[in-house]
Amino acid sequence: MILKRIKQFIDYKGMAIAAFERSIGMANASFGKSLKNGGAIGSDKLEKILSIYPEISPIWLMTGKGNMIIGENEEATKQQAIIANENLVKQGATPELITELLNRITEQAAEIGRLQEQIHQMQNRLGKDASDANTFDTANAG
Repeated sequence: MILKRIKQFIDYKGMAIAAFERSIGMANASFGKSLKNGGAIGSDKLEKILSIYPEISPIWLMTGKGNMIIGENEEATKQQAIIANENLVKQGATPELITELLNRITEQAAEIGRLQEQIHQMQNRLGKDASDANTFDTANAG
């Protein structure tokens, strides 16, 4: 669901929902209500989100596939693929082999992105859980 992915991005950015709503011109609490009720979001708002937050991958936002954030990892992967392609051509590799290897690189880059996002979410949860810990129940060492 697109709204859940938007919420995931909001959490990733560490923003309040109200601040996000203001940033894209939504009415106060409208995103939160839509998320809670399983509602939808208009294409005009999606366009606004992608224009204000260009780091969001449109493919991820619409399908949930790939990396949430368009970033250096993807650029580095593209550059590595270009260099690898040039080297393979010099060594006489077939176009089919080159395509297969480039597909593997792309899949691995996407998996790295997913894993990085999972790590980020776990770190956020761990930080939240640690801050929610009840300090009054500590053992009496005396």
